[in-house]
Amino acid sequence: MRIFVTGATGYIGRVVTERAIAQGHDVYGLSRREDGDAMLRALGATPVRGELTSLDVLRQESAQADAVLHLAYIHDWAMDYEKILRVDADAVDALGDPLRGTGKALVTTSGSGLAAADPDGGETSEDAPPSQTAVLKDRIRSERHALSLSDDRVRVSVIRLPPYVYGRGGSYFLPLLMQKAAENGESIYADDGSLRTSDVHVDDAAELFLLAAQKAKAGEVFNGTGSTSLTLKAMAEAIGAVLQVPVRSVSREEAETKWGEFLTAFVQDPNRAANRKAVEQLGWQPKGVDMLTDIKSGSYQAMVAKLRQVSKVE
Repeated sequence: MRIFVTGATGYIGRVVTERAIAQGHDVYGLSRREDGDAMLRALGATPVRGELTSLDVLRQESAQADAVLHLAYIHDWAMDYEKILRVDADAVDALGDPLRGTGKALVTTSGSGLAAADPDGGETSEDAPPSQTAVLKDRIRSERHALSLSDDRVRVSVIRLPPYVYGRGGSYFLPLLMQKAAENGESIYADDGSLRTSDVHVDDAAELFLLAAQKAKAGEVFNGTGSTSLTLKAMAEAIGAVLQVPVRSVSREEAETKWGEFLTAFVQDPNRAANRKAVEQLGWQPKGVDMLTDIKSGSYQAMVAKLRQVSKVE
């Protein structure tokens, strides 16, 4: 297939691009800068200069593609969120317009945190009611807007990614927690640390996007989680072990003083989204190394070495 990928130069998009090319697809990736162009060429992809507001570029590339994977999203939390939602909606409309009635796939990205947690601590499905407390709960509007394109005969589907996509020494929230631990000289978790969350290896996440492009039906949502059993205490202990800093339980209020309100709210949001639907309907088989092992002895060793140099604890 000829696949157009927005967010192709990002953490997950790069792996999607790499795996798609390995499977024999031709990848055209949206890129905002020359360094992004160079990175995509090195992977074997064709860079397309533009950004989410380049609507004519999005329409043109979508019209020529056999499948579109929309991974780009504005993650500037200081920006007006209403504007972020408008930009994404306009981009999705531009991508979806040429796909009407073609049967070609448009796969978009969302978050498993949009689902309300099970009150008994169990796993949740894609049919769970929306969360009223998640820090990024308004992103449900982007998801719903994308899914509405199925009414216009677009084969659109949504991948809900968990809070922690990890692997290859990258990601966002895991490295941020590691950085905070190094700066503070201790790795913390709030309360008793028993809250469980979801994660997925970046290679597994990339494979799911490609499977959805091939097999997903219009209007479907899939949880892209590899595990739902990770506790915050276990994650804090793994970070503390590799950085060689103490591990300590703190109150939520103290966590906010060390992490800030946004990061604390994000970390403390319970999230156990089951992947059963993706496994059964798409044949997805997550098999990446687990997150704790990757922290302790895997792809984060170079990051750990750098962070230990700035740690407050010798």
